[in-house]
Amino acid sequence: MKKTFMKACAAFLALACVLPAAAKVKHGLKPAKGWVLYLPGKNNSKNVLKDLNKAGWEVSNSYEEHLSLIDSNINGKKCLKFQTLDGKEDAIVLPLSGKEKRVSLIFKAKGSFDPDAGTTPYGIFYAYVQNGAWQTLLRHNSSNQVKGVFDMSRLRVPGGLGDFVDQWHDYRLVFENTDKPSEMTAKCYIDGKLIHSDKCKERKDWAEKMIPDVDTTKLDWDQMIGCGNYLEFGDNDGLTNGFGRYAYFLAVIDDDVSGMSLEEMGAKLKADLVTNPDIKDPPPPSKRPAKKPAYINITKEEVNSKADPFYDYSAITGGKFKLTRMPFSRAKSEVVTDKPELPDVKFAATVDSTGANGAYKTIGEAIAAVPEGSYIKVMPGLYYEKLKITKNGIGLIGTDPTSTIIYGFEADTGGIDGNLLVEVNLLPKGADAVGEKVSIPESPAANCWFNAANITFYNKGAEWNKMWGSSEKRSIALALKGVDKCYLKNCIFLGQQDTLYWRSGRIYAENCYIEGDVDYVCGGATALFDNCKIYTIDNLSGGKIVAAAAADTGYKSTAKFANGYVFRNCKISGTKGYVEAAKKISIGRGTWVGGSATSESQTGKTVYIECTFDNMINKEPWENWDSTNTAAKCFFREYKSKGEGVTKENRPQMTDAEFKANYSSTEKILGFTPKFQ
Repeated sequence: MKKTFMKACAAFLALACVLPAAAKVKHGLKPAKGWVLYLPGKNNSKNVLKDLNKAGWEVSNSYEEHLSLIDSNINGKKCLKFQTLDGKEDAIVLPLSGKEKRVSLIFKAKGSFDPDAGTTPYGIFYAYVQNGAWQTLLRHNSSNQVKGVFDMSRLRVPGGLGDFVDQWHDYRLVFENTDKPSEMTAKCYIDGKLIHSDKCKERKDWAEKMIPDVDTTKLDWDQMIGCGNYLEFGDNDGLTNGFGRYAYFLAVIDDDVSGMSLEEMGAKLKADLVTNPDIKDPPPPSKRPAKKPAYINITKEEVNSKADPFYDYSAITGGKFKLTRMPFSRAKSEVVTDKPELPDVKFAATVDSTGANGAYKTIGEAIAAVPEGSYIKVMPGLYYEKLKITKNGIGLIGTDPTSTIIYGFEADTGGIDGNLLVEVNLLPKGADAVGEKVSIPESPAANCWFNAANITFYNKGAEWNKMWGSSEKRSIALALKGVDKCYLKNCIFLGQQDTLYWRSGRIYAENCYIEGDVDYVCGGATALFDNCKIYTIDNLSGGKIVAAAAADTGYKSTAKFANGYVFRNCKISGTKGYVEAAKKISIGRGTWVGGSATSESQTGKTVYIECTFDNMINKEPWENWDSTNTAAKCFFREYKSKGEGVTKENRPQMTDAEFKANYSSTEKILGFTPKFQ
C-alpha cells in the first residue's frame, strides 16, 4: 500500500506541474473546463470505464469491482452505481488546472441503510478538490454526519434531515479558491439547504512524497490520492461511501451557479436534472448469519466461512485464557493476577455455570433473586449473558478472571447503546440513549453502588462482525450510568470501540486491564484507573484512548468531585505496529457532546499521573473532536509522565498546585475511599 500511495502521489504531482514536453505523462488527462455533465450511459451504455472517460473522468483499474451502470425509468437512461462493500477503496477523478476559483459538483443521489446495522446509513459522498498540496474535503459518513477537514455537522438533530439517505436528494458541493490555495473553502448543500461549511488543509504527508518524474501508464490507480490538481469523488478513505446510485454528475468550473436552479441549469444543458429516477435496484442484502455463535469460540460454519480450518483469534482453551496472551490482541495483561485474594464480604448467592450444589446457573438469575446491597460469588465458567442491572448495590466477585468470563456478541447497531454487554443503570429516572438527560438529583439513593472483582467482561461483537463482513466495532464491555460509587478490582475488559462507556458516577478501577481501539474509555463519569494497563489495538486511522464527555458525577452532592478520567501509575501501550505507523495513538480528545447523563455544564477532563507511555503516541496526543469541541478547551493534563512515549511538545502539564488541590489522593479525586462494603 505504501508503494501504491507513493506512486499515486507522484503521478498527481506530474499531472499538476505540467512537465516539460510531458514526454512521460502518457495517460492523457486534460484539465476540465466550463460545464462538464456526466449522464451515466450516454457515452457508452455497456462500458462504464469508456462512459466516464469520454465525460472527462478518470477511473481506477479496479472500477469493474465497484462501478456499474443500472437501468432507470427515464427514457432508457442509466444511473451510476458505486459500491465498495468489499472494504476496498476506490474513486473517480476529474483533472483540474489548479487555477480554478470555484468548482461546483452537483449531483442527484440515492443511498441505502446498512441492513446489518439498524439505521446506520452508507455515506453518500466523499469528495475533495486538491490544489497542489492543499485539500478541501467534504464527506457524508455512516454516522449520518457531513464532515470536512476540521468540523462536522450532524444531520440527526432537530430541524435536520434525519435519516434521509434511502431517498433521492439533490446535492451541491462548492469548493472556492482565492489567490492563496491555503484559503480554499468548501460548502455542502442538500436540497438547496446549506448543511456544512469548512476550510482546507495542507497535506504535508503527501507533499513529502512528491516525485516529479513518473510514467503514469504504469500507475496502479487503486489508490487515487496524492498532490496535484483534481476533483475526486468516491470512497477513498475506506469508511465513507460504500453504496450509492447517482443520476448524474455536473461539474461547473469557475461559473457562479449559486443563483441558478436545477431547472435553469438543465435548460442550459438540455438535460433533465430535476426528475428523480425510478430504479429497480434493491439495497444491499444482509450478510448477517442467521444466528450468533453458540459458544465463545467461533466456528467456520457460524460465519459462513469456507476457510478450513477456520482460526478464531479469540479461541479459549479449556474455558480459560492466559494472562500472557489476551484473546484478540495477544497482549500481556501484566497487572492482573489469576490467583487473587477474595474480598471479605458475605455472599447472598453463588453462581456456577454447571449448577453444582444448587447454585444459580446464570448471573442474571442470581441478580434477580437477591435483595439490593448483596454480593454474588461467581465461580469459574463462561457466562454467555447480556445483563442490564437496575438493582442498587450488586457486587459480582469471581475467583479467577482468566476463567470467570461474561461474554457476548453485542455489536449490532451504529449506536453505542445498542451494543452493551453489561449495563448498570442506577439513574433515578433512567437515561438509556445517548443524548438523553435526567435532572440532576440532590443525592444518590441508598446502596447506589456496583462492585466487581476477578471477572473478565468480554464483548466479542466486533470480532464476530469482522468475521462475517460487518464494519460495526462498537462493543461495550461495561456501561455504568448513575452509579454513585463503584469499585472494580483485578478485572479484564475486552472490546474494540467504546469498551468502557461510563456516563456518570464515581468509579475506582484497580489492577485492571482495558483493551480497545477507538474511544474505548468514554463518557462523563469521574473514574480513577490505578495501576491499570491501557492497551490500544490496531486501527488504520490511529488509536484513540479517551473520549471524555462533560465531567459528571451524577448527583449535586458529589458535583465538586467531577474530576473526569484519571489514570494513575498506569501502563499506556498498544500493538507494535503503532511504533512505525504514521497515525499512532491519541491519549484523549475534545469533549464528546451527549456522553454525560445529567448535564453538559462542564468540559471533558482527562489526566495522566505518573503513567508510563510506550513509544507510540501521536506528536499531538490530544485530539480535537471537531472545531468547536477542541482539545484546547478541555482540562487535559499530565503529571510526571514516564517512558519512551513522553515528549515535551503539545503535552500540557499539571501544576503542583492543581495536583495538590484535586489529584494528590484517591479521596480528593473521587470523594470516597474505595472498599467492598
